[in-house]
Amino acid sequence: MSYNVTEMPTNGLKAEVPMDESKIDETEHAVAEIDPAVERRVLWKIDRVIMPLAILVYFCQYLDKRGLAFAAIFGLKKDLNLQGQDYSWASSIFYFGTLASQIISIKVLHMFSIKLYVGVTVVLWGGVMMAQAAPQKAADLLAVRFLLGLMEGSAYPAFVLMISFWYRKAEHPSRFALLAAADIFAQGLGGLFLYGLSSIKGSIHGWRIAMLIAGAISICIGLGFAYLIPADMGSAWFLTTEEKQIAHDRVAREHASAHERHFQWNQFWETVKDPKFYLVFSWAFLLCACTVLNFGTLILNGLGYSSFITTVLQLPACAMQATCLITTVLACKKFPNHRGYIQAIAALVPLVGSILLQTLPYENKWPLAGSLWLTTCNYHILSVNLSIISTNIKGHTRKTLFSTAYYIGYATGCIVGPQLFRNNEAPLYKTAMRAISSMYGVFILFMILFMVLCRMENARRDRLAAEGNEEAMPRPAADYDNKTDQQDLGFRYVL
Repeated sequence: MSYNVTEMPTNGLKAEVPMDESKIDETEHAVAEIDPAVERRVLWKIDRVIMPLAILVYFCQYLDKRGLAFAAIFGLKKDLNLQGQDYSWASSIFYFGTLASQIISIKVLHMFSIKLYVGVTVVLWGGVMMAQAAPQKAADLLAVRFLLGLMEGSAYPAFVLMISFWYRKAEHPSRFALLAAADIFAQGLGGLFLYGLSSIKGSIHGWRIAMLIAGAISICIGLGFAYLIPADMGSAWFLTTEEKQIAHDRVAREHASAHERHFQWNQFWETVKDPKFYLVFSWAFLLCACTVLNFGTLILNGLGYSSFITTVLQLPACAMQATCLITTVLACKKFPNHRGYIQAIAALVPLVGSILLQTLPYENKWPLAGSLWLTTCNYHILSVNLSIISTNIKGHTRKTLFSTAYYIGYATGCIVGPQLFRNNEAPLYKTAMRAISSMYGVFILFMILFMVLCRMENARRDRLAAEGNEEAMPRPAADYDNKTDQQDLGFRYVL
């Protein structure tokens, strides 16, 4: 198959590529097959550049967030005289900043390329992370934590768009899983790194040194991301001319969305009337309100383990999370049209852990530690969540709204979650565990409801196609377009 590359604008990552209709037979272009060997070569080149840089950004983000949990067991609470719910609010207020960033990103992601948006904000959050070494009282810490959340929140919706632009639908779960793996890696080995830095004895307390070094690493990675990530496929420096066209075609044929610089109000109104929009928000809220990571070190420390043993005991949790992640990705590959049901089953793992944490007696230290490890296992659920959004939502404004709503739910859940952990219930926080168990049950119901709605719409479109409606026929697309998944009757939802 021969490819003639059309001129690609460089003003945004997902720039719409105008196809010269006089030179392209639309029917042939829409159904032509790409040589699998050539496609694998192109995909490998994309993976070698896009994924390592994205993984590094996620690693830094999680390392920065985990800095607070390790600082808490290395003197932060004492140095800043944190009382009562001060620590819980230091955890929550980060996500007020994340929440604000989601509202900003709706507009900014229409205006600038992802490489510029993410690169600049990573550099800025590195600077704010370094500033976290400066607080002398609780109010100082709260202010810096808010700014850190404001900067870090930019990466979330941007990466949903980026993955959907560079990768085919079947490739989304494994790529989001790699990003989740970066978080797990940061939790485990990054935790040991933070432990080593926080243990430094000197005129500056170790936890402050950890903040300075982690922030400096983020600045370097942000600069590398902005320099190396292409703004669009036309400027992909690692692809040949023919490979750029193949990279474009392999995704465009799956009814992919084009970049749109202007906010589409018709897509906005269509989205806010869609019940799936609110289910996506609820997924993120429920999963993130269930997180125990910022309190995991306090739970283990409260069970009588030393700071070092508490750090080491993060590693089995990471191993369990990685096992769940790998199992989920393999299940999605084996059953590609059952992602929602796979997630519902996957949610049973942390559900069981939260039930055990509220029922086992305090004397059973090792079973309680094991239960905590199970309760931390929700990265595999989050990664498939994101793949469902990137795969099933079409139209640039609509996809931006969905991904932003997801992270508004994420931020809201992360604000609410820490408030469930009452200081007077440490170290097992029974009230929080009861709430977490209930929320996982609701999540499972909402996930199944989303899949039922998608299945019903697919069946309706199949009936239209069987009745002779040409627009409803499932077929490869000729190019990127800006129709929404509701407008494009040839589109089918991945379950």
